[in-house]
Amino acid sequence: MFPKYFLPFIAGIVLLANMFIISEYDLEMIRWGRLMSTFLVFLMLIWKRRSERMLITAILLLLISDILLLDYENMYSNTVTFLLRIAAYTTLVLVIFPEIKSLKMSIFQKIVFAVVFTMNIGMLYALVDMIPEKYDYSFLNFLFYIYGSVMITLVLAAISYSNIYSDTTSFFYTAGALCLVFSDIMSFIAYYLEFYEFYYTDRFFYIIGAISLVKFASFSRNHEPLFEMERV
Repeated sequence: MFPKYFLPFIAGIVLLANMFIISEYDLEMIRWGRLMSTFLVFLMLIWKRRSERMLITAILLLLISDILLLDYENMYSNTVTFLLRIAAYTTLVLVIFPEIKSLKMSIFQKIVFAVVFTMNIGMLYALVDMIPEKYDYSFLNFLFYIYGSVMITLVLAAISYSNIYSDTTSFFYTAGALCLVFSDIMSFIAYYLEFYEFYYTDRFFYIIGAISLVKFASFSRNHEPLFEMERV
């Protein structure tokens, strides 16, 4: 385990540094701030030897995508960045998949999940439609839909995980997953819709999410489910 106040202290320092960079510097430096933050999280997971390889792989994929983010205006870097984040979020789902794969849902619960997924796809479609033409290229929309679908899957998996175990371990995983998704939504609004103030909330959610996953990695994962959703 990390010392009691170590992670909150690191989160506070990194947050303050990023907020200062956002307020005082240009987009390139903002991206460097994100890259350095991800690199620090990656180092903490490596340092925490008990961290599982799947989680380390997910953060490594995010780290590589942040490197490519420095040249995001290049179509090829842009495309690979999307693919790496899709892979990272898929890997985050796989981190908890062994613990939720036996989940049994009722027909009603399946309908609710399907409705939530469909509504979010509809919202994603509306957001994509708002992207200015200057950012558009031939398969951008396709990548956005895949990326959005993976994010929605991550959210549903995290919520299911929290409902099954409802403990500190699942809380930090769920907080991490949800904050990363919120961060991406804020980043989308800041960059594509050009509301630059949203970089502050983007970075806030990103750092809280990443640090939450580091905290999640410090638990042994020997928890027992509170209940199992039964079929009707």
